[in-house]
Amino acid sequence: MSNNNDLDSAASTQMFQAFVERGEAKNPTFAASAPAASGGSGSGKVIGIVVALVVVVAVIAFVALH
Repeated sequence: MSNNNDLDSAASTQMFQAFVERGEAKNPTFAASAPAASGGSGSGKVIGIVVALVVVVAVIAFVALH
């Protein structure tokens, strides 16, 4: 690893953000649909969390009983 203190640690983040913004400009359909796709329904997230908790409790009970 280099001991060069002149490196900008935020440069990679800035370059990535520029890459993402450039990609959105080239593909406006994807950029417009991305927020709607990531929004999701709140009830779907709650159901997923409940199912995950039930599975975890079932695994713990199975391990404890055997």
